[in-house]
Amino acid sequence: MTTSPRARGAASSPLVWVLVPVVPTDDPNLAWYSDHSMAHAEFSRAFDKLKTEWRWQPISMKDHKRVIARMAKESVGRDTTVLNLCDGDEINGSPGLSIIRALRTHGLRFTGSDERFYDLTTSKIVMKRLFDAAGVPTAPWAVVPRDGVGCAPLFRSIGSPLILKPAISAGSLGIGLKSVVHSHQALRAQLARLHDGYRGWSLADGGAFVERFIDGPEFTTFIVGSAEDRRRATIYPPVERFFNPTIPRTERFLSFDRLWGLYEEESEIDGGDGELWRYRPARADLVERINEVSWQAYQAVHGRGYGRVDLRRDRKTGEFQVLEVNAQCGLSEDELYTSIGAILRFAKIPYHRAVRAILAAANTP
Repeated sequence: MTTSPRARGAASSPLVWVLVPVVPTDDPNLAWYSDHSMAHAEFSRAFDKLKTEWRWQPISMKDHKRVIARMAKESVGRDTTVLNLCDGDEINGSPGLSIIRALRTHGLRFTGSDERFYDLTTSKIVMKRLFDAAGVPTAPWAVVPRDGVGCAPLFRSIGSPLILKPAISAGSLGIGLKSVVHSHQALRAQLARLHDGYRGWSLADGGAFVERFIDGPEFTTFIVGSAEDRRRATIYPPVERFFNPTIPRTERFLSFDRLWGLYEEESEIDGGDGELWRYRPARADLVERINEVSWQAYQAVHGRGYGRVDLRRDRKTGEFQVLEVNAQCGLSEDELYTSIGAILRFAKIPYHRAVRAILAAANTP
């Protein structure tokens, strides 16, 4: 744990703990995927501008109960908020829901998802069902059995191509160029690869599903606040993730290999400027509809704290389709790490102001 210089301040002054997930691994690719070191410098600058004492606290599934109990003890008499960065599914040892429950148990105020929002968005199958029930526009989809048997009719009923996704995943883990499938045979082959896992990590414990691949531009929005209070929530101006126009349309999405620059199975981009994507502000005439659909999706999953909504606009119909609501989404001012950085840059909002808004929307004990 590191402590800011302001730790010597008065006992009654505000204190923020930044809770950082630790996932033990000896694999360099998984370590890179799970690395949060860059965030330390960003939060250091942010809290310096906010003139707020803060502490950087690593936490793991193994020690989370002990760590949070100590945090609660050291926070007695302080105006304390925990900025919770833990966003794991706990299948492969990445802390997530257990952290929220422990924070509740010890009566600590914390940012981000509450238990319900986190639970409803961990599985994309559960999320898609909620979208359907609430009338949120989303691509037609279906759960895929483990062996993929009987899925051939989906290419007629849903459409082709389909994209196969693990129900529980983050950072595009389990999604590659071969996830876009045009035949039953390709679907079963990719499903088998998914069940093989990645470098010892399980990718399909929560099941898998297919949805119609939406050919069209991709957008993302950032929402801070509660879905129960639209008036006090903030929807930041959306941005478009503009993919390199030299690559095929069915490759214009964030595959794990290309997103993280690993290139184990997929090649680097050699056309255009060599980048997979860049960001630009969403067209002014689209912003109102993007915000409307994003808020509808956020409400459907009982959003709380903050979240990111990813959408695509069908090239043929012009209709927006929600891909997912990402509760406890990654935070950074670096747009190469997360689209939140681009959203803030185009909105001309400094990172420390976004951090302040997230702290103000924290869950009360």
